[in-house]
Amino acid sequence: MSSKTPQNELEQRLLAVADDCRRSFLHSVKTLDTTLADRLSRLPPDEWADDPALAAWPQLQPQLKSLRRVDAALCQWQLGLYGLCSDCEAELGHAQLLADPCRQRCDHCEEKYQKAQHASWTL
Repeated sequence: MSSKTPQNELEQRLLAVADDCRRSFLHSVKTLDTTLADRLSRLPPDEWADDPALAAWPQLQPQLKSLRRVDAALCQWQLGLYGLCSDCEAELGHAQLLADPCRQRCDHCEEKYQKAQHASWTL
């Protein structure tokens, strides 16, 4: 990431998004299964998405996808790779990261990724 990028601003934005995502996810789980929510709340939040019991709740899948994106972005931050495209390692723009702190790909790679995902849906 460029030294011109105000890292504190991005880090605070990422942490705020992560906190909101995790709070919302745990609340949703609690409305479906309080026992599971209690068990998850005793685990580190970066382990929540790996719990196999979540497969029983298909309605949680969109939130689970968001949780995984948050976890990936936080992991990238810890490794010093935050703000780099996960495919080609191009630098993502400051405005892009502020708009979506969990962004994983540059525009070009995101387009290729979406096309590949769409192609896998065809029979």
